[in-house]
Amino acid sequence: MTDNLSTTEKLANILNRAGYKYTRPRQMVAEVLLDAKRHLSAPEIVDTVSEIDPSIGRMSIYRTLDLFTRLGLVRPAFQDSSVAHYVVMVDGHHHHIICQGCGRVIHFEQCPLEELTSFLQDKFNCEINGHLLEFFGRCNDCIQQD
Repeated sequence: MTDNLSTTEKLANILNRAGYKYTRPRQMVAEVLLDAKRHLSAPEIVDTVSEIDPSIGRMSIYRTLDLFTRLGLVRPAFQDSSVAHYVVMVDGHHHHIICQGCGRVIHFEQCPLEELTSFLQDKFNCEINGHLLEFFGRCNDCIQQD
């Protein structure tokens, strides 16, 4: 894959290489996840896809989320009670700081984990293809309220 491909094109290529077609339900779930301003839960994804294309069934959406998770394209992350929110992992990594005061999620792109990844691959004789990094603390607004 080249870096100038869109995330949607990367996703389609990954599915194709894994032996799966980029069907309409898969395309719609991908678009909903990529267009969202925040991470969505499975019921929110079902509702949004159904609003866009009512012909796509609930089970197709859940099967797509399961496939995307098995292929490492999305990961369930930061759980509010028992509800997972899905994080797109097409580029192999995703990073958050989650405020334990107000629940705000701060995304950051910088990835200081190359050395740790190399160390883990060498130590455990494995290949690491991605990671989800979450830090928990309090945002500046919550700190200022004290």
